[in-house]
Amino acid sequence: MPRLAVMPLGDSITWGAGSSANSGYRAELWNRLATHADSLDFVGSERNGKLPDPDHEGHWGWNIHGLFANVDRWLPAANPNVVLLHIGTNDMHDNEHVDTAPRRLGELVDKITALAPGMTVLVSSLVPSADAETQKRIEKFNAVIPQLVAERQGKGLHVGYVDMSAVTTRDLADDIHPNDNGYLKMAEAFYNGLGRAAADGWIRQQVDIKPAPSRKAPPGDYRVDVNGDGKADYLVVHDNGAVDAWINNGGNGHGGWTAFGTFASGVGAPGDKVRFADINGDGKADYLVVQDDGVVKAWINNGGNGHGGWTAFGTFASGVDEPGSRVRFADINGDGKADYLVVQDYGVVKAWINNGGTKHGGWTAFGTFASGVGEPDDRVRFADINGDGKADYLVVQDNGVVDAWINNGGSDHGGWTAFGTFASGVGEPGDKVRFADINGDGKADYLAIQVNGAVDAWINNGGTDHGGWGDSVNFATGVGEPGSKVRI
Repeated sequence: MPRLAVMPLGDSITWGAGSSANSGYRAELWNRLATHADSLDFVGSERNGKLPDPDHEGHWGWNIHGLFANVDRWLPAANPNVVLLHIGTNDMHDNEHVDTAPRRLGELVDKITALAPGMTVLVSSLVPSADAETQKRIEKFNAVIPQLVAERQGKGLHVGYVDMSAVTTRDLADDIHPNDNGYLKMAEAFYNGLGRAAADGWIRQQVDIKPAPSRKAPPGDYRVDVNGDGKADYLVVHDNGAVDAWINNGGNGHGGWTAFGTFASGVGAPGDKVRFADINGDGKADYLVVQDDGVVKAWINNGGNGHGGWTAFGTFASGVDEPGSRVRFADINGDGKADYLVVQDYGVVKAWINNGGTKHGGWTAFGTFASGVGEPDDRVRFADINGDGKADYLVVQDNGVVDAWINNGGSDHGGWTAFGTFASGVGEPGDKVRFADINGDGKADYLAIQVNGAVDAWINNGGTDHGGWGDSVNFATGVGEPGSKVRI
């Protein structure tokens, strides 16, 4: 073929774990394909192994949804004409939403073909596991894949099936990763699948791929409580950085609201640079300005305009060479003070512990607070969902479903506990979802902010399958300002 641009897509098996050279099936597949293309290119954002082109898209520990969440960025960046897909092993091994795994695999394939209708996608069955329970789940999952592929072929899509049954448990380096012999068998299977696709005329030299969508960082506020009573208040941040506030007495039908008036008159920074977080541990949210370079200026909340005023703090954080769009604030160690976080690609989080801030006690570098779960940075939120004072790690999907990981101290400091689905969604898109403690019980509740600034709320009684949620209430009717200006 004149051009063969292959994206190996998957998890640590695609990466090559268990192989002697960390190349997995990719090295042998390259050798077999090299004589069949004028231009052979393995593509992807990852790079490892000993082969002429070690590029790939294999992500250690990832599941189906991690690929789904990021493939719309990877495809246009890499420009493949063939995708080789082996994914689901971690879903099976971790027993994570196993019943929905076939559906989610189908949705991943559909997303790829929607982004690039001319793409050839070869979907393989999973290699076996030496763990008996994992193997049972793999067998059930594998049994569905041929039909999943056939349905898409019936729609005229270039989706093929690759059978990995030649790989046996004797070909494993551990419970789930093949050894060198197992990877040779995987290479053979993918090579034959590519040969069939080429013979059928599926592989196009150039495939049109839709550009990556723009991603908007979610609100960076944390605990917007302006009077320190433990309940989140309702703020409107204007374009000039001025802030109007309404004090939460319980919300609509539960004590109502008190109009505060102008809480902050602004400091010359535009509203989209303004954040709120309690940086000194007094329970009241302070006024922060996050600059493009990640530098943070702060004003301490003594009560706000006409109620005690403000104290200029100066530079609260001098930045860490990360852009302000990646900066968030959350109390990760439960000392009452918001720490400085940077959310990187795939949801990896770096943290700096707030000992008082620049020139007021400084910072302690925490390192990696969370290693991520394969989700884009714009889906990651922080909120204390179990009332222990420490911010937990949340992922908000486009449909408003929320998955959670409980903060036991963070990576290398106590780790995380997978909570599973914290909220199953209420029919609102993820970009409307916020988290705030509106009743003062210490646990963040689930809010949906409407376009007109109205706020619907569901009280957190423990979350899905852990105590559930209170009934929907209209917590705030809005004040005539758009939802884009509301902080809570």
